[in-house]
Order: sequence, then C-alpha cells, then structure tokens
Amino acid sequence: MNNKSFGIFNSFLLKVIAIISMLIDHVGYIFFPNEPTFRMIGRLAFPIFCFLIVEGFHHTRNHLNYLIRLSIFALLSEIPFDLAFYGKIFDLQHQNVFITLALGLASIFCLEEMNTQRRFTIPFVLVIMAAYFSHCDYGIGGVLLICMFYLTRKTPWTRLFLCGLILYLFFGSFELYGIAAMIPITFYNGKRGPNIKMFFYWFYPVHLLILYAIAVYL
Repeated sequence: MNNKSFGIFNSFLLKVIAIISMLIDHVGYIFFPNEPTFRMIGRLAFPIFCFLIVEGFHHTRNHLNYLIRLSIFALLSEIPFDLAFYGKIFDLQHQNVFITLALGLASIFCLEEMNTQRRFTIPFVLVIMAAYFSHCDYGIGGVLLICMFYLTRKTPWTRLFLCGLILYLFFGSFELYGIAAMIPITFYNGKRGPNIKMFFYWFYPVHLLILYAIAVYL
C-alpha cells in the first residue's frame, strides 16, 4: 500500500481533487442545505489537505516561510469565510480552515523537535489549546489528523485506521465519508506536478467571495 512506484496521483492532482470536492461541499452548504450528496462528496477535501500539509513539510526547504504563507492566507480568508457561511464580516465563533492547517503545521514542527531534541512538548500543548480556543474549522480534531498523517507516513494501514477513528470520534459518522480520500492518497507517487501553488492558496478566499456574491445578489 502507498507504493510510490505504482502511484498515479501527484500533489497537483491531489490538490485538484481536494478543491473540487471542497467547492462541491460549499455549494451544497450554501445553496442546497437539504441535499446531503454535496456534503458527502465534500468530506474528501479535508483529509487530503491534511495529508498535503505533511507532504509540504517534508518537501519545503523553508518551513518558516511555509507557516507564514499559511498564516497570511488565514488572515486573507477570514472575511470571505465569515461572509459566505455566516453572513457577517467577522464572526469570533468560527475561524477558517487555513488557521487549522497553519496550527497543524506548527504542531508538526513541535513533533519534529520532540522526536529529535526531546523538547517542544509545552509548545505542542499550546498549539492544541490554540486549536480549541480559536474555534477554527475542524478544531483539535483537524490538528490531530495532520499530526496523525505525519506520524504514520510510513505505516499506511495504521494511517487508514486512525484516519477513520479521528474522523468518527471528533466529527461523527457523517464525516466517515472522508475515508474515501485515502484512495487517491494511497496512490500518491511523491511527485509535485505543475507548480501553480499560489492558485490553490487564492482559490479558497476567492471562491468563497464568489459564492457569497451569488447567494446575495442573484
């Protein structure tokens, strides 16, 4: 399982799958709230994004710049996120998923240091607390899912089991549709593909603004 010599999905294709499923999920949430099919398809997105955060950590030369980039887009995405889902300019009770991804990346930094230097235990706990108190999308469960992908990178069967366990324990049975994301993840070949990463960063806030504009003005 996860034999890269047989992998057909590079990181570019995984990102395409993730943003398409995310778009379907958001369209369903905003325009078709009583049709669960949209949300079921959308469950694929977050596990793939979590997996890609870990792969990005292992392939990015400058980890700090990676974290800064995620944090910048977390700030840029907050107003579009709140407008699209809550109809407000700013909602303190709900924060966008870029914050979750940034905290997940920060947690990987801590785990790496804990593994090599036997330190950073307290910062790791602080990151988990930040995920709870910030009310970010997917919260603590989302950060732990990223940690799980980091810790099980070489044990795919364990990763499959723990992915389902975390999804169920933190988010309920409906989120188990996200296990389907393990299919393209399993056949990931470790390659990057076309380098248009800024498109994927900008897609999140821009598509939320477009969906909000459609909902309000059409």
